[in-house]
Amino acid sequence: MSHQRTLNRAVHCEGIGLHTGEPVTMTLRPAPANRGVAFRRLDLPGAPVIPARPDSVVDTHYATTVAKDGASVKTIEHIMSALVGMGVDNVQIDLTGPEVPIMDGSALPFVELLRAAGLRRQLAPKTFLKVRQPITVEVGTRSLRIVPSQRLKVIYTMCFDHAILGEQTSAMDVGRERYARDLAPCRTFGFLRDLDMLQRMGLAKGGSLENALVVGEEGVINGPLHFPDELVRHKILDLLGDLFLLGKPLVGTIIAHGAGHQLHLQLVRRIQDQLAGEPGPFSLSAAAVEQWVSPLLPTAHGLRPAVL
Repeated sequence: MSHQRTLNRAVHCEGIGLHTGEPVTMTLRPAPANRGVAFRRLDLPGAPVIPARPDSVVDTHYATTVAKDGASVKTIEHIMSALVGMGVDNVQIDLTGPEVPIMDGSALPFVELLRAAGLRRQLAPKTFLKVRQPITVEVGTRSLRIVPSQRLKVIYTMCFDHAILGEQTSAMDVGRERYARDLAPCRTFGFLRDLDMLQRMGLAKGGSLENALVVGEEGVINGPLHFPDELVRHKILDLLGDLFLLGKPLVGTIIAHGAGHQLHLQLVRRIQDQLAGEPGPFSLSAAAVEQWVSPLLPTAHGLRPAVL
């Protein structure tokens, strides 16, 4: 049997929000078993708590935003991805601003925070959502489908409206080691041609060449890329983060074609609807447990997050 995990100790980092441009300190704290992931806005009166779950999502335009009783947190997908990728079930995330810090645009700084904190096994079983039958959501030519399998696998195809990038596909089994090595370092990206539009929408105020890959007419202008297919791998990173709004890791093969945050949320809500009639979440088969119980890798790149 696999057990739930939380952090051994609190850790924090500082940065700015990608869309708000506001400075923010984020502190990850241990949480009790079965609590899940919750954000707390320390900068607001009463320090309101916003649970990371499907019914909290209020916006999926260019990022995933959760809210409750007027308090919101933007751009949660990268930290959510790091948590599920590294096997963390319960954590309280304290913020001094309205948005999770973008850091370098990837999930790697958050993975290294988790490494610095260490993980503690809790006396509660870890349960997974193992798909029994195919589930599909579609919007126009975009689609997202999950089918039964014994392990978590993602096959993601991204069709870029760009002469050089074109259509790219990345496929991989996902476990803790694979996540940390092959997905966490992949950075968010945007197109130079969209910058004016985003700024008119009040977005990307904190974006820079240091925290996002920028794609111009001739390709990525601030490379080199960490992987030849880094942009598509980042879409997988986002997908895993959004799916963790379900509160439990999924087991199945996910097939995505031109998906994004909006379609991710549609799949989350479709799964939630289908589970409503079930007696409880599915237990994970022993064959798939191996993906999530491998040891944490040592801290990389010399980053030493603050430990409280």
